[in-house]
Amino acid sequence: MVARVGPVVEWWADCHHTDVRRPYAVVFGARGLAVAKPTVNDRGGPAQLITVVPFVPSSLRHAVVVQKPTRRVAGRPELPAGHSAPSAVGEVPLPRQLRDLLGNLPAEAQARLQWPFVNGDVLDESDRYYHGGSNELDVWAYLAGRRWVTFVSGHGIGLSGPVHRASWRLICRQAEVAGR
Repeated sequence: MVARVGPVVEWWADCHHTDVRRPYAVVFGARGLAVAKPTVNDRGGPAQLITVVPFVPSSLRHAVVVQKPTRRVAGRPELPAGHSAPSAVGEVPLPRQLRDLLGNLPAEAQARLQWPFVNGDVLDESDRYYHGGSNELDVWAYLAGRRWVTFVSGHGIGLSGPVHRASWRLICRQAEVAGR
């Protein structure tokens, strides 16, 4: 996979949801996004299907999104854990589990991840992965469209309390898709 997408920027791997004995991996590289999913070859044996979304050279950009705990604003109701303030992004047709994960992230990260799709790009594929518990979480997610790929990764703490107490450090990446 690395040979096809260049030096690894971010990645995750886990057992695939269809078979816990079969691996699944996502590699976000300097030159593309690669996803390896378990499949069956023409003889009925286990195989991996690797799909690659190549990037336009030198189009990879990133932004760091930091949310620090704040004091609760007097007169405003507290949002419970797992509910972020409404964001200004439009409706992007995301799978429920991805939408739920993104709903926990700061509004700026949500907007950066979804901006190409709010502005006309067509979402072809997306996925997410997280590790942790109710108070601390490591997250990775990508949205791949016909013109853009966006990717977020990072760490959040203080997530089991009110939203204003949560702290996040995320890196949001974007790259333009080269002709496939």
